[in-house]
Amino acid sequence: MARSKSAPSELPVAYSYIRFSTPDQGAGDSIRRQESLRDDWCARNGVRLVETLRDYGISAFKGRHRADDRAALGRFLSLVKAGTVKPGSYLVVEQFDRLSREQIRPALTLLLNLIEAGVRVVQLMPVEKVYGEDVEPMALMMAIMELSRGHSESMAKSGRGGLAWANKRKQATQKVLTRIVPAWCKIAGEKIVLDEPKAEVVRRIYNMALGGRGVPTIAKTLNIERVAPLSGRSKRWAQSSISYILCNRAVIGEYQPHTHHGRERREPDGPPVTGYYPAVLTEEMFNAVRMAMSRRNRKGSGRGDRLLSIFSGLLYDARNGETLHVLNNTVNGRRISPYESSRGLPGYKWVSFPADTFEAAVLSKFREIDAREITGNRQDPTAGAAKRLSEIERRLISIKEQLVSGDEDVGPVMDALRNLEAERKAAADQLRTARQEAASTLVNAWEDCQSLADLLATSPDPADTRARLRAAVHRVVKQVYCLFVAQAKTRIAAVQVWFEGEESHRDYLIVHRSGTGNRVAEWFVRSLVLPTSTAGIDLRKREDVALLEPILESLNLATNE
Repeated sequence: MARSKSAPSELPVAYSYIRFSTPDQGAGDSIRRQESLRDDWCARNGVRLVETLRDYGISAFKGRHRADDRAALGRFLSLVKAGTVKPGSYLVVEQFDRLSREQIRPALTLLLNLIEAGVRVVQLMPVEKVYGEDVEPMALMMAIMELSRGHSESMAKSGRGGLAWANKRKQATQKVLTRIVPAWCKIAGEKIVLDEPKAEVVRRIYNMALGGRGVPTIAKTLNIERVAPLSGRSKRWAQSSISYILCNRAVIGEYQPHTHHGRERREPDGPPVTGYYPAVLTEEMFNAVRMAMSRRNRKGSGRGDRLLSIFSGLLYDARNGETLHVLNNTVNGRRISPYESSRGLPGYKWVSFPADTFEAAVLSKFREIDAREITGNRQDPTAGAAKRLSEIERRLISIKEQLVSGDEDVGPVMDALRNLEAERKAAADQLRTARQEAASTLVNAWEDCQSLADLLATSPDPADTRARLRAAVHRVVKQVYCLFVAQAKTRIAAVQVWFEGEESHRDYLIVHRSGTGNRVAEWFVRSLVLPTSTAGIDLRKREDVALLEPILESLNLATNE
C-alpha cells in the first residue's frame, strides 16, 4: 500500500502595525523605514505577512488607538478577542513606542493580554526580540523599560509643548498666537483686526436674534438678500453657521486655547483669554441674545402655527395646570384650547377661547402698565456670584503661595488646589449665567413690548413685528394662567399674568361674544378685582380656581359694564 504524501505545512502569519502621531511624519522616512524592517524580518523567519495595520496621525499617549474600534489597532484587538486572529500569529512593530506610549500599567497590560491570547509580539528595534508565551523574565523587564521610555518621552514632549503654549498665552494680549482667526477678523501685520463688512453681518445676525428671529429665519433672510457667507468656501448660509456665530464668544473678543493629540477630540486648555480678538459687539448684547434664545427654546417655538402665536408656550389651564395650545385650523378661527381636555379624559373640562381676542385684550392692558411697578427695585443678581468667585480666587492665591513656600505637605495642598479649581469653574459658570439674566433687562423688554404692541396693527411687515413682539413678551412674562367659562355664545376668561423678576401679577377679565346673524363679534377686557379673600385669588392654586369658577358662571353679561 502506497504511502500518501503529507500536505506542506502553512507558513505562520504576521500582522504589521505602523503608527506615527502627527500627519507631518508621513512626509518623512517613517513609513519606508518601518516597512523595510518588517519585510526583512518576515523574509528571514519564513513568516507570511497577511495585513498591515496603519494608524497615521494617531497618538498612543492617551490610549485611544487601542480603545477605539475606528483605529486600526483597536480593530485588531477586537479581532483577537473574537478569535479571528488565531493563536500563533505574529504582530510586528518597529519599536514598542509604536504599540503604546501610555503609562506603564496600561502599556504592559496591552502587551501581556496579546501574549495571553497567543499572539507573538515582535519588536524589531533597538534589539530584535519575539515576546511569546515562553517569554523570559529578563526579556520582560527589558520590555517594561522600553515601554516606560516611550511614555517618558511623550510626557517630556507634552510638558515642553504645554510650557510653550502657557508662555504664549501669557503674551496673548500683546502678540498673535496663531494665524487662524474667526471669519469676521483678519491679520494685518502683527495685529488681529476686524474685517468690517463681515463684522457688520455678525452684528446684524445678533440684532435679528434679539428681535425674535429664529436661526432658520435668519439664514433664510440672508440667503434671500444674497448676503455673502463669511466663509468663502460656502455659497449659501447654513443654519449651522448661524448657530455657531450666535454661541461663539469670540464675537466679544475671547479666545479659548485647546489641547489635542493627533485626531483626538479637542479640549479647552485653561480659562479663555479675554481681549485677544477685537470685539464685534458688547458682552451685554451677547448675553441678552443668549438668554433670549434659551427662553425661546425652553418655552416653545410655535412651529406649526401658520400665524405666530405671541403667548404660545406661556399659557396654562388653571383647572388642572395643563398647557394650553393655540390651534389655527378650526371652523371658528384661531382658538386657545386645552389639549388633554380635548381628548375627553375624565376629570378634564374642555372650553376654548378665541386666540385673536385673547392677544388683543391682554396686549391692550400691557400698554397701561408702568414697567417700574412690575420690575421693582431689584438688587444686582450678579453680586452674590461675583463675591463667591472672588473669594475662591483669593483662596487659590493663598494655596499657590503655600506651594511656592514649601512649608506644607504637597499632597494635601494639591488636593485642595484641585477642589478649588473645580469650585472656581462652577462659580464662573454661575456668574456668567447671572450676567446673562441681568443683561436681558426687564425695563428694556417692557419698552419693546409696549412699542411693538402699538405698531402691530399698522406694521408694513406684520410677520416680522409679531415675531419681535413675541420675543419681547417672552422676556417679561413667566406664565399666564387662564380659566375659560362658556355661556352659550359667550366666552369668559379670567386671566392671571405672572411676570419675570418680582413675584408680581396682573388679573384680567376678558369677555367675547360670538357674532350671530347681523350682529358682529365683540369683546371687552377689564381688570379683575375679586375681594373673595384678603390674599386675593391665585389661579395656580386649584382651591382658588374652584372658588372663582362658579362666580364667573353666574355673571350677568347682558352689558359690558
